[in-house]
Amino acid sequence: MASTPGILTEWPWKPLGSFKYVLVVPFVVHSWYDMLVKDKSERNMVAFLILPFLLWRLLHNQIWITLSRYRTAKGNARIVDKGIEFDQVDRERNWDDQILFNGLVYYLANYAFVGASHLPLWRADGVVMAMVLHAGPVEFLYYWLHRALHHHFLYSRYHSHHHSSIVTEPITSVIHPFVEIISYFLLFSVPLLTLVFTKTASLMVVFGYVTYIDFMNNMGHCNFEIVPNYLFKIFPPLKYFMYTPS
Repeated sequence: MASTPGILTEWPWKPLGSFKYVLVVPFVVHSWYDMLVKDKSERNMVAFLILPFLLWRLLHNQIWITLSRYRTAKGNARIVDKGIEFDQVDRERNWDDQILFNGLVYYLANYAFVGASHLPLWRADGVVMAMVLHAGPVEFLYYWLHRALHHHFLYSRYHSHHHSSIVTEPITSVIHPFVEIISYFLLFSVPLLTLVFTKTASLMVVFGYVTYIDFMNNMGHCNFEIVPNYLFKIFPPLKYFMYTPS
């Protein structure tokens, strides 16, 4: 926890403990019921796929956790050459909270925005637009958001919780107070909402973009280097699309 926790630090479903996933049950039941009883033209495929996508995100993160801890235990090529403390493991046990939060918002947005309920499998123009928006305004705003979070007022109340983990793991990337996760979610929703409102969204770009964010977050905090440094020298713009632990 941050040194002087601010408001909206705790996740609202913390009292539920391991039963927190009951929050998505009504949405899951409704979306799957629609798939069973409605005509093919009326089925909401996006809502139906949200649960499998959440399960994929959990699996994706778990793969990175396993790989990172294996490399940490092996002891070679670590960036921070220390072991992981038990306090950190306990502090990062709620790494799945942000996936649950995202899932709830996905369901609500799917029902709130008409353009988000029936998406094609693929649209090339949507992919290009997502890349441009991410490399441009999203990265720019993320830089200043991160700078703001390192101001002593916000750092002591929120962001210091994230930096309590000295030996980072992939899941360290999402260990933040509730309100900080909201700020990140709003920022990275800019490309997706733009695609929905311009009717250029597709299933591949929506799920692919979120998977890309997960991949970058996990790789950027895994405490061992994967991407060779020479790639950034050969192609300097690569730094606008990805980052690495070092």
